[in-house]
Amino acid sequence: MSDAVVSDVRLVLLGTGTSAGVPIIGCDCAVCTSSDPRDQRTRSGAALLFRDENGHDRVVLFDCGPDHRTQSLRLGLKRVDAIFFTHDHVDHTFGLDDVRRYNAIMKAPIEVFADLRTRDFLERVFRHIFRRHENVNDSFVADLFMRTIEAGTPLDFRGLRFTPFEVLHGRLPVLAFRVDALDGSGRIAREQPGPLPLAYCTDLSAIPPAAWPRLRGLGLLVLDLLRYRAHPTHLTVSQATGIAAQSGARRTVFVHMTHDIHHATLSSELPEGMELGYDGLTIDGR
Repeated sequence: MSDAVVSDVRLVLLGTGTSAGVPIIGCDCAVCTSSDPRDQRTRSGAALLFRDENGHDRVVLFDCGPDHRTQSLRLGLKRVDAIFFTHDHVDHTFGLDDVRRYNAIMKAPIEVFADLRTRDFLERVFRHIFRRHENVNDSFVADLFMRTIEAGTPLDFRGLRFTPFEVLHGRLPVLAFRVDALDGSGRIAREQPGPLPLAYCTDLSAIPPAAWPRLRGLGLLVLDLLRYRAHPTHLTVSQATGIAAQSGARRTVFVHMTHDIHHATLSSELPEGMELGYDGLTIDGR
């Protein structure tokens, strides 16, 4: 039996596509016209669902992209307690305005965790939220509590420890996150529930040496895999599978795929313990 204070932990992949989504506009390739729903990919993001030490259901988002409304309706989300942002790119941030509906349902603010670069971007782009007092009309906007985080500095939230660490998205350092469950003393639990410990690592082209300890002992690794051909800011199939093998994670699920990736074809070629994610996939560790 787990000594963790949280339970019923599961990760839901809200979206598994690259910045253009799949199908992409104006394309009639085999993947964009595929009838397999696993080849239809909204912009990447995930939801970590769990029950806290008081028996309350909690939801944490990793990123909040422009397809979030569609993703939320599909999953039936009615709350979000926190959002952890990996970086400031449009395909990972432009759904933030939609979270106001959770505020209305919960009647509570949402905590937002981001590094300084991403925080500055969010406060500039979503000025109507963060500088609401300047709006001409006092309209319905999200109620957010912004917290600045730094790579290497863990933070505890509702019985989970989130440790941000830097990976490279081309020349841009961005955040990935490791998540561990805590025990009743506030230490890392000996027995991790569900898919924990997990690492969520999207939008990257390289793992710096300092990041590798965060990828050890994982129950689940969620990892960028864009396409077969080289790309300056994302992992190829061979690079992603190589990192997955080196990490030793019990299970690796690949995300952020473009229309070069045909789900059924590549799925049959991946090593044991590795698989392609798809929109709506729920990973509970069983």
